[in-house]
Amino acid sequence: MSERKAINKYYPPDYDPSKVVKKKKNPNQTIKIRMMAPYSMRCLRCNEYIAERRSFNARKEVTSERYLNIKIVRFYITCPGCNNTITFKTNPAEAGYTPEDGAVRNFEPSKKQKRKHESEDELLQRLQNEEEKDKKYQLLMKKRKTNPFWKEQDASGGDVMEKFEKRLVEQQRQQELTAELEAIQKQVDNSKSKSGDEVLSNLLERKEDDARTDETDGSESEENDEAGLEKIDDAARAQKSETTTEQKGEKTPDRRAKSNPTPLKIPSKIIVRKKPNAIPNLDYSSDSD
Repeated sequence: MSERKAINKYYPPDYDPSKVVKKKKNPNQTIKIRMMAPYSMRCLRCNEYIAERRSFNARKEVTSERYLNIKIVRFYITCPGCNNTITFKTNPAEAGYTPEDGAVRNFEPSKKQKRKHESEDELLQRLQNEEEKDKKYQLLMKKRKTNPFWKEQDASGGDVMEKFEKRLVEQQRQQELTAELEAIQKQVDNSKSKSGDEVLSNLLERKEDDARTDETDGSESEENDEAGLEKIDDAARAQKSETTTEQKGEKTPDRRAKSNPTPLKIPSKIIVRKKPNAIPNLDYSSDSD
């Protein structure tokens, strides 16, 4: 069957191509192509979701726009839900597509960040850090073969309990600071809530209370001084009276000392005799006679 197809056309010997009229090309000509949706989109008329890589009969149009002498192409597709025209263009700068009309993207793709140009010093520092990390990893793998739970000790050193105590001290200090800040904040809030007259009245009341306490303390001290003086006077009077009685006793000798009274004899034992109890007569025969 392939032999019957006319692959080549016959050109007669007197054929002159210069005499053939050339057709003018339409610059805005569109070409029908079969393509897939380059990204997931949503129609703006019927809110139909169009998945990525869905096939469409599209029309391709070359625009007059250029990017670094690269042609930018526009594509036309129709929404399968409402027959709405959707257009999007190529984007050579980002190696992708940009929506133009009729639909919007479901999400924006993440753009790759450009790598910062490193100087020689930065490159050397980065390589040194990578080498140190590699050495630490090799040491870790070597130690883990004998001890699976081996860990590298901290360079700062120190005992675990010392670190724990330091942490507790820091926490207590932080709690004290927070308590002081809260107390100061309460004072500030109270002063803001009260008016100026109330603050002055509170100050006057405090001064009056201080004055009253000073007066009571002074009166108590005076009373104590007076009581002490009275006690001293009483002690002096008692001492004087004792001295006078002693002097009188020396002048008048005791009369009892001169008289010799007879001593009283006190028995050593005292005998107390009880009376015999009378036995009652229980014979009632005589009474009956």
